[in-house]
Amino acid sequence: MLIPLYLFAIIALIVGTAAIYMALIRIFPVQWLYYHYFIRKPIVWSIFLGSILWVSWITLQTYIFPLSTIFPIILMGLAVLLSYKMHQENAFKAVDYPTIAEDVSSLPLKNDMQLVLIEYDGIIKAYPLDYVIHHHVVNDEFGEKTVALTYCAMCRSIIAFDVTDIGPLFVGSFKNANMIVADRRTKTFFQQTTFDSIIGRLHPHTLTMIPSQILSWCDIKTLKPIPQVVKVTQKDFRAFQLPIPGIWEKIIQSEATPGLAAKERDKSFPARTHVVGIIDKIAQSRVVYLKEELIKHRITINEDLDVFFVAANDAVLAFKNPATGKSLHITIEQDSTLCDEASKTVWDIRGKHISGEIESDLVPIGISDEYWFSWKKFHPESKLIRI
Repeated sequence: MLIPLYLFAIIALIVGTAAIYMALIRIFPVQWLYYHYFIRKPIVWSIFLGSILWVSWITLQTYIFPLSTIFPIILMGLAVLLSYKMHQENAFKAVDYPTIAEDVSSLPLKNDMQLVLIEYDGIIKAYPLDYVIHHHVVNDEFGEKTVALTYCAMCRSIIAFDVTDIGPLFVGSFKNANMIVADRRTKTFFQQTTFDSIIGRLHPHTLTMIPSQILSWCDIKTLKPIPQVVKVTQKDFRAFQLPIPGIWEKIIQSEATPGLAAKERDKSFPARTHVVGIIDKIAQSRVVYLKEELIKHRITINEDLDVFFVAANDAVLAFKNPATGKSLHITIEQDSTLCDEASKTVWDIRGKHISGEIESDLVPIGISDEYWFSWKKFHPESKLIRI
């Protein structure tokens, strides 16, 4: 009796923890992760409850409870717990429609904190990155639109999607060191950094990216009007951890890229070199810059795409020229406003018109501020532009 029970316990543990090792080991295809999402709970619960019933039946027949069965039963119970706790969906639980702060001055925000700012359907909201990282996905309403803000901690790709048609997203899995998101209605898997579906009822389908901007709080709080900010507490800014304590610190202090083997990684730069790539449709062929060079130069112009980058307080934004038919000569002022020297037009750091001859706003374009290893993995043909 003990041998079958231990065998069942091992099977339950293998199934219950598969979301982790199948995500990290390349030989397991992502399709296995998809089907595992649906079968893991029924399998481990069936083994656990079936074994309890079996032991109970033997006890009734013999009037003696077999004490030796306690340990394998405990292992099965552990497998049930791990099937929930160790799955990415629960380890990084998505937030739906977070509360907006009534008074932003009461929030525990520091000047150097970075926030993701999204303007969509006439509404502007901001979300601290140190809050979003714990959930990986924040679903929110923007008027009649639904937006999913996604943040893969491993590769630092921060992308917002319009999911009005398919509904809120959650963390479905993880592969190639990048988060896989899924919609709650159909459970279709999407690779976050490419926007493309992998498997599921909606496949093939591409998520609709919407531009977002990352800014430091010292710049956001000077905007008029100040955007709505999600309500956060000091607890929301706790240090980020993976389900196994202490592992995250070791990963980010090394060249390790769990889920992506070193031999598959472009080693032109250290793995966690910050780069800024254009993910907007304006760039048919992806281009990418080293973030430190953009920050050093503050204003960087890409004449081929007719776009320019602005760096302020360790954050980078990108805009395309308004439809004026002439080039801009942008400078960034001490107060972080943008000025066109020729027309004397002034915009705020977000590209909103303040004064001057050109009465239109600057148009933000979608960029990704992420790590080099991830960018090159998913955009291998992109062109690196050195300044």
